Amino acid sequence: MQPTVAESFAALLRADPAAPVAWTAAGVRTRRDLDALADAAAVALGQVPAGSRVAVQARCGFTFLAAVLAVWRRAGCAVLFDAGDPRAPRLDLARRCGAAAVLDGDADWRVTPLDGGAPAGRWAAIKLTSGTTAEPRAVAVDAAALAADAAAVEAAMGIGDGDRVLAAVPMSFSYGVGNLLVPALQRGRVLVLPDARHPLGLLRALRAGAPTVLPAVPALVRALLQQAGPLPASLRLCVSAGAPLAPAVAAAFRARFGQPVHVFYGATEAGGICYDRTGTAAERGSVGAPIAGVDVWLDADGRACVRSAAVGVALEADADLEGGTFRTADLGEFRDGELVLLGRASDSFDVGGHKVHPHEVERAIAALPGVRDVAVVPWHDDAGRRSAAALVVGRGIDERAVRSQCARELPAAKVPRCIVLVDELPRSDRGKLTRDAVERLLAAAPRRGEAGRSA
Repeated sequence: MQPTVAESFAALLRADPAAPVAWTAAGVRTRRDLDALADAAAVALGQVPAGSRVAVQARCGFTFLAAVLAVWRRAGCAVLFDAGDPRAPRLDLARRCGAAAVLDGDADWRVTPLDGGAPAGRWAAIKLTSGTTAEPRAVAVDAAALAADAAAVEAAMGIGDGDRVLAAVPMSFSYGVGNLLVPALQRGRVLVLPDARHPLGLLRALRAGAPTVLPAVPALVRALLQQAGPLPASLRLCVSAGAPLAPAVAAAFRARFGQPVHVFYGATEAGGICYDRTGTAAERGSVGAPIAGVDVWLDADGRACVRSAAVGVALEADADLEGGTFRTADLGEFRDGELVLLGRASDSFDVGGHKVHPHEVERAIAALPGVRDVAVVPWHDDAGRRSAAALVVGRGIDERAVRSQCARELPAAKVPRCIVLVDELPRSDRGKLTRDAVERLLAAAPRRGEAGRSA
C-alpha cells in the first residue's frame, strides 16, 4: 500500500531532520521545525476526535503546512480554507463540509469546535472551488488522488529535487495543493514562502529566496511585466494557471525576460489536466496537451471532460462529477493535440439569434496591439436589447480600434456594442473575474454603446 503523505514526511524527517522545508523572510525552516509546529497544532486539536474532518486556515504558508500535517497525522481529513477570504472563518461552510472543528493558525493555534462533524472516512482532503459566482463546491480526495496529482504535475513540468518553488498562490487552492502542499510534505520539495503580512512580501521572496519555479496566475504575470527589475537569475520555469493568459501578455513576457510562460490547465475537481511543455501555447491560444495519465475528450456539447486518478468526489450530488469523470464547464476544441478553451458553457449568450462565446470575442480583441487584458460579458442597452460588452485593459488603444478589430474578425452580432476601457480587470486571487465588480463597471458605463474609461 502506498504510504500516506504524513508517513512520507515521517520518512523524510528520519532521513534528514535538518533538511530545509522552506525559505522564509525570517530564515530557512527545516523539517525539524515543521515537525515541532505540527506537534503543537496536534496538541491544540486534543479535544477533537482523531479521524475527524478539520477545516484548516492560516495566512502564513509554513503554518498552513504544519496545520495540514497535524490533521493528517491524526488520520483526519483537512478541509482546505482560504484564509484570504474576507468572510473567514466560514463556519457555515465548515459545517457543510462535515468539519468537527476549525483550526486557525494566524495567531498561535486556535480551535473552534463545531457540532455534528463527520468522520474523515477515506478522504484526506476536501478542496473548495473559488465560489466567485456561487457557493463553493466541496470536492473530496483521498491520499492516492493527492499523490497521483502531485506526481503527474511535477513530471509534466520537469520539477525535481534541486528545485525551489515559490508559493505565489495559496496552498489551499487546488493549484497550490498539487504544486506546493503535497510535493513539500511528501516529496521533500523546498518552498519559497512569501510574508503574507507584507505588501511586498511576494516580490521580496522572488528576489531573495532564489526560486527556480514560479507557479503564477495571469495577474502576477502582468504585474511582473510592469515592475522595473529583472527576474532572478535562479528562475528557470514560470507557469500561469487559474485563468486564460492573453497571447499578447505571453509574448511580451518572453520578449522582455527571454523566457516563456508555460500555461497549465487544471480544476479543483480533477487536479492537473493540461500543460504547455513548449512555453508557446498561450501565444497560440491553447492550454497545452493533456498531462500523462489524464484522459481529456469533448462531449456532444463541446464541453471538456476529464478522467484521471486525481479526479475527486463531490460531497453533494453532482451529475458533472461522478464515476471518476469530471465534465467541466469549459467549451473547447483540439488543435494539433492541444486543447483550446472557447469559454465556459454557462457564459455563452444569444444576440439576435447568434450564439456568442465570450472567449471567441476576447481572443479577437486580445490580438490587438496594446491590449493587456480583456473580458467580454452580456450587456443590455437602454432599450433593453442584449449585446456584448467588452472591458479592455491596454495602452494606446481606443473604442474605435477595438470595434474595428472585432468587425474584421467577427460576425456583426458578436461585435461588442459597449466598450469600456479600464486600468485593471477585477480578478480574485485565483485569477477569476469578480462578477459583482464587473457589474458595477458596466452600470457606470455609457448606455448607448459609447466608450468610456473607468479606474
